[in-house]
Amino acid sequence: MKTNDVICDSGVLISLTSACLDNLLYFFSENHGLRFVIPPSVEEEVVGRPMNNNLREHLFSSIRIKDAIDDGVVVVVDAKVGEATRKIMNLANNLFYIRGKPLRLIQIGETEMLAASKKLGIEHVLIDERTTRMLIEAPFVLKEHLEEEFRVNIMIDKKKFKELSAEIAPIKALRSSELVMLAYENGYFKRFQNSQKKAVEAALYKMRYSGCSIGYDEISEYLSWVK
Repeated sequence: MKTNDVICDSGVLISLTSACLDNLLYFFSENHGLRFVIPPSVEEEVVGRPMNNNLREHLFSSIRIKDAIDDGVVVVVDAKVGEATRKIMNLANNLFYIRGKPLRLIQIGETEMLAASKKLGIEHVLIDERTTRMLIEAPFVLKEHLEEEFRVNIMIDKKKFKELSAEIAPIKALRSSELVMLAYENGYFKRFQNSQKKAVEAALYKMRYSGCSIGYDEISEYLSWVK
């Protein structure tokens, strides 16, 4: 695998296509040789299931994602990570305990993405889903957040925490909002000329309303960087 590959979660692809910003994928592919890699489970979730079941709410996104796959911008790679996926899922979903019961944190799609990232040597994952992202970036902050949400002390299995850290430590998470800002830094929004800042702002808000977990304060901070 190339070092400029990025592995994607289903939520990011759905957010980008729902916001009509999937052309950012083409921009990075054509101008920077970036490939957006997905495992088969993500392809099934974002293309196969909506098309096969005629899920009208997600059908347009599915068609746009399929086009990106057909164009080679999004690449489906079966890394054969069934065993690693089961291991990571077992560790993550038995990491935190509420009143003696394990708290389920991640699903099969995100888990396979993490396993494939390690197997393929892809350092960056593009993911908006907050729980998985925090599990990668700041597991103890996630623990505090969950304690506030459930209003109860949460116990952590230290042995599983150490094992899970070894599995996912090299991985770095990016949100779709960060992809928008990278696009700005690389000249994507210059086409809007004097409306460039407004276009960046509109794109960030569109991502927020399409599923990216970005706060208003973060949007304001991002916009302070835009000239």
